[in-house]
Amino acid sequence: MTHIETSRVNEMIGINIGKVQQVAQRLNTTMELEELESQISELEKTISELKESLMALPYRRVLA
Repeated sequence: MTHIETSRVNEMIGINIGKVQQVAQRLNTTMELEELESQISELEKTISELKESLMALPYRRVLA
């Protein structure tokens, strides 16, 4: 990848990590179950987006 491509990929990964962190910080033990389910659903969505970003990278993956 070129330097510009690498910078863009790093930026997208950083944005997705930031989204995951923001959602995770909103989780707490005093939430109603419906709100907790909603936040967990949003967390799953943002983690999925992060995984998609990582899967687009051209690197060797170690298969377990």
